[in-house]
Amino acid sequence: MQKRQVLALLMVGLFFGAGCLGTMDPVVEMPDVELPEDWPPTASRSVASPHLFDYDDCDDLESSLKASIEEEYRVQLLQAVEEQYRFWGGDIMFDSEMAMDDGAAESTTAGSTNTATRRTEGTDYSGTNNQEQGVDEADFVKTDGHHIYFLQGQRLHVFGVPTFGELTQESNLSLEGTPRAMMLDGDRLVVISTLNPWAIHGNSPVIDAMGWDGEYNHWRTNTLTKFTVLDVSDGSDATVDRELYIEGQYITARETNGTVRTVTHAWMDVHGMTSWLNLPNGYYDLDWEEDAPLRREIRERIAYKTMQSNRAALDNLTLADLIPQVYELTNGQVSTHQMSEGACADFVAPEDGFNRGITSIFALELASSTFEFDVDHVVGNYPQVYASQDVLVLAESAFDWWWFWGNDGFDEMTNLHTFDISSPTTTLYTGSGRVNGTVLNQFSLSEYEGVLRVATTTGQWGRWWLENPEPMSSQLVTLTRSVDLDSQRQVLVETGRVDGIAPGERIWSARFDGDRAYLVTFEQIDPLWVIDVSDETNPTILGELEVPGVSTYIHPLSRDHLLTIGMGPANEDGTGLDWSSTQLSLFNISDPTAPARDAVLRIAPVNNNDGDGWQWSWSEASYESKAFQYWAPKQTLAVPLSTYRYTSTNEDGRYSWSYEYVSKLMLVSVDEANGTLSIHGEVNHSSLFSDVDQQRYWWNDQSIRRSIFMGDYVYAISAAGVTATHLETLVETARIAIPHESQYTTEPIVSEESREDDATVDADSDRA
Repeated sequence: MQKRQVLALLMVGLFFGAGCLGTMDPVVEMPDVELPEDWPPTASRSVASPHLFDYDDCDDLESSLKASIEEEYRVQLLQAVEEQYRFWGGDIMFDSEMAMDDGAAESTTAGSTNTATRRTEGTDYSGTNNQEQGVDEADFVKTDGHHIYFLQGQRLHVFGVPTFGELTQESNLSLEGTPRAMMLDGDRLVVISTLNPWAIHGNSPVIDAMGWDGEYNHWRTNTLTKFTVLDVSDGSDATVDRELYIEGQYITARETNGTVRTVTHAWMDVHGMTSWLNLPNGYYDLDWEEDAPLRREIRERIAYKTMQSNRAALDNLTLADLIPQVYELTNGQVSTHQMSEGACADFVAPEDGFNRGITSIFALELASSTFEFDVDHVVGNYPQVYASQDVLVLAESAFDWWWFWGNDGFDEMTNLHTFDISSPTTTLYTGSGRVNGTVLNQFSLSEYEGVLRVATTTGQWGRWWLENPEPMSSQLVTLTRSVDLDSQRQVLVETGRVDGIAPGERIWSARFDGDRAYLVTFEQIDPLWVIDVSDETNPTILGELEVPGVSTYIHPLSRDHLLTIGMGPANEDGTGLDWSSTQLSLFNISDPTAPARDAVLRIAPVNNNDGDGWQWSWSEASYESKAFQYWAPKQTLAVPLSTYRYTSTNEDGRYSWSYEYVSKLMLVSVDEANGTLSIHGEVNHSSLFSDVDQQRYWWNDQSIRRSIFMGDYVYAISAAGVTATHLETLVETARIAIPHESQYTTEPIVSEESREDDATVDADSDRA
């Protein structure tokens, strides 16, 4: 091995009394590799078409994935050479991942769905707060009007509602992994869970099918998405029909006409690849300034050597190592479905795509007697997902963050891929388009009468290596399908746009309602924009209103009013944001050219005037639309709110101070006719949590998280239990406590027997 050593044996001090030598300059081993003449390599990436193209064969798919992986690692190594590591920056992702009588309910037999009178969603009870009518979105609480299904920890709890205002505990079922959401259709319930491979119970045939070699870090991927299909025709005995494991991360799910479509994103672990520099001993002892040329040469040589090693590691990988698989578990036997079956015909990618992530759309028929599913794969980035009854849209960043390294002349862009989902058995690709900017969440997208509308913000991507990125600006773009004359394929082409909305600000919330769009932007004050999109060729701003604070979710009440939730201003002049507040606003849009705010209401779970001295509170509804429940028949909004209350006790002159957790469901009366918002009442779950050690609960586990209106009652749902409260008297009529169990263990904390003993159904028991 050839070595070059930096040896400067310079004595910097000699202490005669102590007989010690001073320190020596470091000895650093130079990597035994010569840099090529064309070093450093330059980027050869360009912008082309977002349209999804089929791969010619599996070899083509494998080559494309490997080229993307090699380039991604190469960019990261070049950044390390420049001593610029990606500790922050990249795409700004906003998770968003942000329907409905009279109370005279009929009697039913507990545990049975056979009822004399059908209960109808939207009339008798509220369901999930979905974006589009007829498209049910997955959530961890579902109801059919007769039962409430609730995922908490690792359990599915089934509660009966024999009569509105009552509750019975029918069953609870232990599930594998971390249950995230459900889809309900008749007697079929699909539970969607996420789990790490190492968390699967021992001796599982799925582990063997994944090819685990016994080493913790040698999984194909660190995340699995699991479908558990249950028969819930007997609520007291929910049974598992089938189980399906998908390699990849769960994003979201939609259900239309009995077909569940789940979107996942797989990022396969590529073993043997390195994205960092293994610097030699003594490197960090070199002088930062004097030895800078030597330090850079060492970094460059190590980067080049690592690139060579990465290329060799890629050559040893097969296509099966780079794409996800599906494992079907039936009667203890596993069937592995290779995604490359059918000559990789189900894989597509944009023409200029340079990605290795794989987004998969799985279509599963709930009513099918067999476990058949249809799947389509898009090689690309993690997407936002929107769905109407007929169209599903994936909105993904056109290029990953590393694509821009060396390509600084390009702006961030979003690819839009559309699919026809009107058929229950197939998902048909119908075209792609591209717009400038990034999409906030699903509410920034809408399909209406064949026109796709999208609101984006440019300039917020903030490439972390740029000193002066372009200022932010927002726009609304409309697109329609057309036929490309060269390829004879359907594509999405821009039909109209509104540019330059709120320069220097970004979109905080968006909502489309028929032929109108509503945007809220913010920098120091909150403008609400009303946009006419009735003519897709000429979208037009109708009106603008500036008010203090910001709205993070917009809920259309009618053609004349919007109800929003967000945060109030931080300063007396109305600027800034008070992140400790939750603010509701009622906007009057009866004249869209002159929008006005009829009412504003700040809500808090404790009253600052009662001596608690604490105003900070938070609501999941401010960032998760499914926690926002408006019940039109009663003109009532339910919003969960939580905080800590500072309390003191005096025992024999000795004061004790502590924090008490407060979890409430705030009920707000919404009067459109008079343009007012007012507190109607509250449901308090604090006592449910005070019965146990609050420290055992993780963040958000102590809060009321969902609510359901049923007739004259509202049901509040938290990790500690479910309660029913009469809307007029505000008297709690039923309560079932849920013994605590950790959300992050693989086995239940509490036994089935103790759960049954602890469950309380007596409506006359002590109430909070």
